[in-house]
Amino acid sequence: MRKEARNENARLDLNTLQGYHAQTNYDGNRESYAFQGYKKNLYFVSDRAQKLDENFKLLDGSEVKGYGLEIETNSNSIDSRAVAANVVKYVVYPLFPANLFKCQSDSSITGPEIITQVMTKAFIRNHYKDFKQMYNEIFPAFGFSCQNSDCGMHVNISTALFGKEMAQREECVRKLYYFINKNYDLCKVLFNRTNETTYCRKMPYENAKNMNVYNMPSSHVNCFNGSHFAVGRIEIRLVGGQKDFTCFRDTMETIFHLVDVVKSISWKDLDDVTKVFNECNNYVYDRLTKCCTSLVLSQSDLDRIAPTIKRVEYI
Repeated sequence: MRKEARNENARLDLNTLQGYHAQTNYDGNRESYAFQGYKKNLYFVSDRAQKLDENFKLLDGSEVKGYGLEIETNSNSIDSRAVAANVVKYVVYPLFPANLFKCQSDSSITGPEIITQVMTKAFIRNHYKDFKQMYNEIFPAFGFSCQNSDCGMHVNISTALFGKEMAQREECVRKLYYFINKNYDLCKVLFNRTNETTYCRKMPYENAKNMNVYNMPSSHVNCFNGSHFAVGRIEIRLVGGQKDFTCFRDTMETIFHLVDVVKSISWKDLDDVTKVFNECNNYVYDRLTKCCTSLVLSQSDLDRIAPTIKRVEYI
């Protein structure tokens, strides 16, 4: 037991961590994809974690319906990446259920990139209080920042969230791709992304209705990565670093809303932002007010949305 405990609490070393960018790590080994490399593949639902097989499927063969986050950080006070990763392991990890996170290196940032396993919307909302402590207390205390001039927060979305039928999933992905790229400047504000868009550039959207979702580009300079559609997920790369908890919550609520909307909205109504955000909740509306301030949404559009908002309260 003592030996096992020592191994479990062994110092986290970035030389041995699995990573995303397929770069050569500090020990000369190649890193693997972000959502590979966990000791256990788990699916975090509202009140528990369920086991997944090596293909990220539930043991009964059913599909996950959730979100995976890649949270980039900069370390402003700790020069050693390994020490910074240990701070995350021993201070952030314990706030949440076991085995939710792993860290990885990323040469474009100075802190660890924090990768989550697949989480449902209910799980994320149930743990908003923990994300609040992470963003508002722990990150500032140890000199971590997620300012979106330097960092991003890539959001991976299970395609099973869009429906049971493959044709429905394909159509929803096309609509989401279309909306984000046609309304690129609006979505930059919705997702808290500044003018730094080197790794999340606008993509052509004119032929989105007929786009082959099985042959979507995967370049790290694009704002939308659909290259993993065949294995059950897509990635929004336009999401910026989240400066604090309120920013994080409002961004996630906006993404939840868009994922729900594309399942029912027509292509015609997708061109009307007031219909896209009809009956959004108050957190999404708060983000929309920033769009109005940033001059990417008109006051008249905001006034049309206002009477329809749904009042909710999450921490």
